[in-house]
Amino acid sequence: MKGSVWNKWELHIHSPYTHQNNQFAGNLELYAQKIINSNIKLIGVTNYFYFEDNELENIKNAIKSQNGEVTVLGNLEFRISQKNKDGEWINIHCIFSEKLKTGEINRVISTLPLVNTTPDEKTIYCSKDSLSAASTKLEHVVIDFTALIKHLNSHLKFGVDYLIAGCPNGYGGFRPNTGEGRSLAIANEIERKCQILLARPQDREYFLNTNRYEKAIAKPVFYCSDAHKIEDIGKSYSWVKAKPTFEGLRQAIIEPDLRVQQNDFFIENTYIKPKFKTIKLGGRIFDGEDLRFDDQAIELNPNLIAIIGGRGTGKSLFLNAMNSHFNHSNTAKKTSVANVQIELDKGNGDIVEFNSRENEYSYLHVSQGDVQKFSENSNGLSNEIKKMLRISESDIDLITSQEISSNIGKYRDFVNFQEEVDHNSNRINKPEYQEAIIEANKKLIETLTNPQNKTLIEQYQENQQKINKKTEYIELAKQIVFAINKSISDINAQILNLNSNSETKQKAESINGNATLETIEKNIALCIGELDILRKTNDEITSEFIKQGINQDVSSLLSKIEEHQQLIDRAQTKLSEIKQKDEKYRRNVNDRNEFAHAYHRHIKKQKEIIDSAFLKLKEEKETWSAEQNQLVREILTDIHIEGKISFDLVKFYSGLEDCLNKGKFRSTIDKSTRQRLEELFAVSNFDSYINLLSGHKQITIDGKEITLEDFLWKGEFFNKGGRFELLNYLYSPLSVKSYLQANANFKYKDKTVDKLSAGQRGTFYVCLKLATDPFGSPFVFDQPEDDLDNEFIMKQLVPLFRKIKKYRQVIIVTHNANLVVNTDAEQVIVANNTGDKIKYTSGAVEDGDIRTNTGIRAQICNILEGGSHAFEKRERKYGIQELT
Repeated sequence: MKGSVWNKWELHIHSPYTHQNNQFAGNLELYAQKIINSNIKLIGVTNYFYFEDNELENIKNAIKSQNGEVTVLGNLEFRISQKNKDGEWINIHCIFSEKLKTGEINRVISTLPLVNTTPDEKTIYCSKDSLSAASTKLEHVVIDFTALIKHLNSHLKFGVDYLIAGCPNGYGGFRPNTGEGRSLAIANEIERKCQILLARPQDREYFLNTNRYEKAIAKPVFYCSDAHKIEDIGKSYSWVKAKPTFEGLRQAIIEPDLRVQQNDFFIENTYIKPKFKTIKLGGRIFDGEDLRFDDQAIELNPNLIAIIGGRGTGKSLFLNAMNSHFNHSNTAKKTSVANVQIELDKGNGDIVEFNSRENEYSYLHVSQGDVQKFSENSNGLSNEIKKMLRISESDIDLITSQEISSNIGKYRDFVNFQEEVDHNSNRINKPEYQEAIIEANKKLIETLTNPQNKTLIEQYQENQQKINKKTEYIELAKQIVFAINKSISDINAQILNLNSNSETKQKAESINGNATLETIEKNIALCIGELDILRKTNDEITSEFIKQGINQDVSSLLSKIEEHQQLIDRAQTKLSEIKQKDEKYRRNVNDRNEFAHAYHRHIKKQKEIIDSAFLKLKEEKETWSAEQNQLVREILTDIHIEGKISFDLVKFYSGLEDCLNKGKFRSTIDKSTRQRLEELFAVSNFDSYINLLSGHKQITIDGKEITLEDFLWKGEFFNKGGRFELLNYLYSPLSVKSYLQANANFKYKDKTVDKLSAGQRGTFYVCLKLATDPFGSPFVFDQPEDDLDNEFIMKQLVPLFRKIKKYRQVIIVTHNANLVVNTDAEQVIVANNTGDKIKYTSGAVEDGDIRTNTGIRAQICNILEGGSHAFEKRERKYGIQELT
């Protein structure tokens, strides 16, 4: 059974058997047809003081003959001896259980003495025969209210067989003149004896208000037609969320605000909310095990569903089957979903069927252990808070990240350049090394020069220098041509990809570097032409040696000069390269210092995003009703969240140690490795970390403070490659976020996380979970009482569920009676394990009888500890006799 659902009820409707003002013309068939067509599911067939013989049974049969499903309760209307402010006899009603037949009710009432007596002062009783014998007209009859209740209690069971309804308005209404004390006192006294009000929609708030008089309790208002003719049937009615039975009526008395509405425009009838409609289960639950679901389809209530059962009966397996059907990333042991089918009502009547594990649907599911898992780990809880606030994990921006990566790569290249050696392990990229080459080769050229050949050698040397420069230029130009062609190809591929993006409105043109390439190619050609001229000139110089009759091995001489000049030119080129590298290195260091400020801005921004997200969460939403906004405010009452920069010193120094030569930082008798590292780097918080990265003189060696850059060149502190590891560790976004992040810090009831119990952390987690997603998809919670404070459950979770279920479907597994009874669960699903098969039965809280140990009501008491007490306490509050 789907449990408690909304249906139309009419508690005050007369019939073709009514004794007075009967305008039905005796048409019982048309009467039954109009009730059925009005879609009314429960009627209170009303007559004055007593029923006609078999009145209720005849009406039931007439409805049944037309295949109608309508519950018929008896409703006797009495005039009592008190008068209202207008001098009219006040009317009250007695509504009887459907279990009582017409004859049983009439027999009980027939021995009730009337206030009226015969002329000779003999007693007249409330029956057709007694009134006839006394020649007393029905319209003149009155009874004593106190005597009526006493009489009913001596023959029937209050709250089980009958309830009293009052009529505050209209003819015979008891509504007082609030300015007149005696009238008000009489009205309040009458109302105290009534459990139900047959009144107008505008009376609802008054009778729900517990401040209307001392010790007043909320009472349901039923809007009724008081129909005396066919045409009036269905014009006035109430919506009631309960099984259409007398027991359902009792439930409406206990939950007058949640269970009864007086018009069509209430939240649950108009608010569009997605909800699971049906779940079909069957087949083996775990691979390799015999345990199975019984093949069944369970209709689900759109409001609050409580799944109960003894230990090992499979109550959590119900939710696990749903979870594994949608949550494919769940690493826990999964239920088999081969035979699980779920129907989802989108809220507007559109039905989506999920028949396979390929389904995707996002809903709020809190499994067993989720609360504990997140509440025990503060960092994990911080990340979960950010997810709930819809703050995605954000690294430093991509461009800066790429610049950092490029910067570190350039630094590595520079170090490798600096450390390049010759066969004698001399650093070849030092200025003094290249200057020595230049000086040595100049001297060698001088040794080959004499007064006779000096002029020709100088000419040859000058030409060779030009040849070397042009050769280098041609090589450089060719490299640039290759680089341009490759870059253009890569960029054009990206442009093509961008143009294919659906968001591109105007396609970008491909890059064409032909003009640049043509210019470079022309310069190469010019250089080649000039090289030919220079080489010819040198050939002429060689010929001139011979013409002048210089007695030398000209070929060897010029070859040596050419070789020495080449070495000189290369060294000079290398000096230029060293100078450029040094300049780039210094710029690179300055850029890296700026990255520290980029991290500072980034982490501050992340903190502000958290602060802003929480403030936005607390803002009123224009699209929500006043009740919805108030509900979220109540959830957030004890919660405060703010961003906080978290710099984890333990993780920072642990990672730092791995980048260094540990032999230099071994612990001593006086100091640990950590202490020695702290003394060296002087990083104690976020600000000192930023100072270190931005080039402040903060590292202390031998009493002298130096910068991080200076420290990187002290090779004794590093193993091979260690300096690069350190640089990467301090600047790379992936490494940095292992010890530096903006956390979502919170307080609950003005207590920081370290001062909260696990239950209080769990309570905070659930509150925020609901506040960040209060009115959306279904909310599924497996055994909330396992991880939450009992005080929170009773004082906050129960009232919260009572309110929030109007706006979203709530499904819980629980062994706490209060979470079933006091939340007024619309549907209770009971799990049962026969040994190898899991089966579920379902119904409403009002189903069954504790006395006969039948139905859902009895199972709640049998399964849940404190179930009977929960029912008893609630029913006593509303003055209804306990069902024991």
